[in-house]
Amino acid sequence: MDRDGGEHRLVVGAAGGRWDRWCRQPWPPVLVGVLQVGTTVAAAQRETPRRPVDLLAVALLAVGPLLLYAWHRAPGVVLAGNFAAAAAYYTLGYRFGPAALSLAVATVITVAAGRRRTAWLVTALGLPVYLLVSAAVGRQRPPGPVAVVAIAAVLGLLLAAGEAVRVAGERRAEAQRAAVAERRRRVSEERLRVARDLHDVLAHHVSLVNVQANVALRLFDRDPDQARASVAAIKEVSRETMDDLRAALAVLRQDGAAPRRPTAGLGQLDELLARSGEAGLPVTKTVDGTPRALPTAVDLAVYRIVQEAVTNVRRHSGAAAATLRVAFDEDAVTVAVHDAGPARVARRGDGDGIAGMRERATGLGGAFEAGHLPGGGFRVSARLPYRMPA
Repeated sequence: MDRDGGEHRLVVGAAGGRWDRWCRQPWPPVLVGVLQVGTTVAAAQRETPRRPVDLLAVALLAVGPLLLYAWHRAPGVVLAGNFAAAAAYYTLGYRFGPAALSLAVATVITVAAGRRRTAWLVTALGLPVYLLVSAAVGRQRPPGPVAVVAIAAVLGLLLAAGEAVRVAGERRAEAQRAAVAERRRRVSEERLRVARDLHDVLAHHVSLVNVQANVALRLFDRDPDQARASVAAIKEVSRETMDDLRAALAVLRQDGAAPRRPTAGLGQLDELLARSGEAGLPVTKTVDGTPRALPTAVDLAVYRIVQEAVTNVRRHSGAAAATLRVAFDEDAVTVAVHDAGPARVARRGDGDGIAGMRERATGLGGAFEAGHLPGGGFRVSARLPYRMPA
């Protein structure tokens, strides 16, 4: 089954289900029946040469609305039954009135529910059959050419009304499906963002724990105080890791829990660099331009890019120090992390770190560069606009 055809059948099925539920409710057929019987009987009170309304006429007027209760089971039979009841009423010469109201309703909902062939077939066969029977056994003179054209025009209008309702329903269903797809896309993007945050958090904090654990092992016997300080740092980093993980997992669970830590951003860069210095990699920060408040998404991306870049320096470079430059201009903020360590090409491209940083930058309409420098070392640079491009 092709995708477009399958989606069309789903829309038709949804429309049919809506009209099924409508006809199964007690009030719609009752309302149609009351209107059809009441208005026709009232209209027939005036004196005309045609046959006055009697019990058989009332029965013919009532059978159509009653058939609507079975429309969900056999829409074609119900439509044909309504056509036959209305045709019998007029063929027997009863006085004119809105005796075809239930036929109009059955025609419109049959087309609107997507059963177009059924409605067109019953209409195309019903009209000539009515004319033939009326000419053969009718108590009154059969309809003339003008009346036949008028009846055909009314039936055509009913079919067209059903088509209009069907198209409107399909458009509404398509809009609802698009809205659901958009909500799912946004949820998927948010979870992807959280997954990247989890990667960054774990990579950074686990790297710190590893460094501090190595320090503690080396100094356990020679310098117990320093080893104790390293273990304390491990405890603090572990606590921060758990807090960050709880905040991220709260988003995945969608439980509305408030994060235990402030949202990561420029305000937490000094804390990030301080932890890096404690782990043995001092990072010097310089700021160019006038600092300004950043949109939440940009603020978080700046922090995560710097965090991942510093983690990469510590894991993949023999550099003793690194530099961080944050530059503000009229349109964007630029962050660049540079180290002067020896190149280790085989490991620079490994993992999701570089790819994740690039996705963060380009996802916000920015630019990202990462690579070795001619004089040695490695540089990561990201430029993030304050506003997404239109």
